[in-house]
Amino acid sequence: MEHDKSQLAPVPPLVVDLDGTLIHSDLLWEALVLFIRTRFLHLWRLPLWLFKGKAGFKRELAAAVCPNPATLPYDRTLLALLAEERKTGRLLVLATGSERSFAERIAAHLDLFDHVHATDAGINLTSHNKACHLVDTYGDKGFDYIGNAGADRAVWLRSRNAFSVTARPFRLDDGRATEQMGAVRAGWGMALLKAMRPRQWLKNLLVFLPMLAGHAINADTALQSLLAFVAFSLCASSAYLLNDALDAGDDRIHPTKRKRPIAAGTLPLPVAMFASPLLAACALALCAAFNPLLLAAVGLYFAATLCYSLYLKRLLVIDIVTLAILYSMRILGGAAATGIEPSFWLLAFSFFIFLSLALLKRHSELFNLHRRGKEKAAGRAYTTADKGPIGVMGVNSAFMSVLIFILYFQSQNVQMLYPHPAWLAGIVPLLAFWLGRLWTLSYRGQVNEDPVLYVSRDPVSLVVVALCVALAALASL
Repeated sequence: MEHDKSQLAPVPPLVVDLDGTLIHSDLLWEALVLFIRTRFLHLWRLPLWLFKGKAGFKRELAAAVCPNPATLPYDRTLLALLAEERKTGRLLVLATGSERSFAERIAAHLDLFDHVHATDAGINLTSHNKACHLVDTYGDKGFDYIGNAGADRAVWLRSRNAFSVTARPFRLDDGRATEQMGAVRAGWGMALLKAMRPRQWLKNLLVFLPMLAGHAINADTALQSLLAFVAFSLCASSAYLLNDALDAGDDRIHPTKRKRPIAAGTLPLPVAMFASPLLAACALALCAAFNPLLLAAVGLYFAATLCYSLYLKRLLVIDIVTLAILYSMRILGGAAATGIEPSFWLLAFSFFIFLSLALLKRHSELFNLHRRGKEKAAGRAYTTADKGPIGVMGVNSAFMSVLIFILYFQSQNVQMLYPHPAWLAGIVPLLAFWLGRLWTLSYRGQVNEDPVLYVSRDPVSLVVVALCVALAALASL
């Protein structure tokens, strides 16, 4: 009979933590990144708010910005389990150290929780504060708790059953261990590497162009160009991390970008925000140790990427011109590293061809946006109505670069550098074919949103590049 009575006993409330448990992120960092993105000129307020304590800091931040509950990276496995518990009539409670207004908006969005306990009235509801509050409300051992971190040990000790979303259980002082619930959280090492986008380092091979175009191929210039490649790669990865952190909210509603590590929550925001300046500092320190001129070039590049991530990427057409300039700055970085002055022809050709590729990227994005039945790009100044003029500008820029190459073929620079310049004439139709094909495929919607990566995987493009290199080599013999 005692067993039957225990079966009839009321099931204790199931209390769920928010940050790192219900969502694959931390609301404080979500709000902080949103503040940086939308209130950049008010960053000076943040140190002042810290004097109000952690609870006061959260309160001030919540008054300034609020992350959109619909775009947070929820643990869908855990949400499904909670929905099943709710169907049985079990009381579900959200208890979090996040600010109350944030927690209540999330609870209202999910429509799962019966009660919300959050940081309020100057009390930071974490660890021992949370444990005491829950015991006062539901009694000692009167609730089950799902958490994710060592700070939850105090709560688990006072709970009836202890659950965590981590793969490894937490050992408690009373001899128990947490049981796994929800989606298993993996480490962030591989996620960080993925977020650094090493495949995008292909763009930094442009630093070798001054050495190749100037026919100054030797061990010294190769090492100097390699140094520039490493510096620009570190700097670019720093920019990617910052850009993805600032764009996380927009990326989460994008069909492909939502899989990026920061948007998906596999890379914690604080890790990304600390790694970004660290990578930039390493790049600048490397340049400072070997080449002050390269330091200036990389420093200017980093400042430009910072401006792009924080503001310029949201301005119509300015974002595209900035991308083209950032490509060309890699060539200038290679020139700074080797001391080889780039010709006017090289800089003019590079600007227009990279302007075309930047326009191709935007055109592909707008084509895919139109195909999904949407009108405006999130976080950008474009609508699908801009697809036409973007395409026109892109095609014109592409063939402007071909025209510049034709004029270069007739210049004195070619006569001085190439013993058999006639071979270079073969590059002109190859360029026209390649660029025309890329834009035709873009109008068909067959180019993905990053043309550089598309080209790196496209057999036709790789054959064209190989033929162009072969013709340039024959002209040099």
